[in-house]
Amino acid sequence: MAYQGYASGDPDKDAFSIRLFAQHEIPLFLAQSFAKNCGMYGERVGALSILCESAKNAKNIQSQLAFIARRLYSNPPLFGQRVVSTILSNPKIYKI
Repeated sequence: MAYQGYASGDPDKDAFSIRLFAQHEIPLFLAQSFAKNCGMYGERVGALSILCESAKNAKNIQSQLAFIARRLYSNPPLFGQRVVSTILSNPKIYKI
């Protein structure tokens, strides 16, 4: 979901398919990129959200993701994360 809000002009409307999967409790991985939405092209800021069937599955997946992440980076940049966090946590800028 790299262009949430750009398809229809409404981020909430563009998230319909994700909510539909969640409503039917279909396990899913959602990769979101904030490069386009927040102008963070060089920062590669994003999020990975996972809907699991159980707490046990969530714990197992989290363990595997931590294993992968440790090998990919040790000290990621914070600039992009801080800009996106500011935008998403301010209701005047981003309406959820």
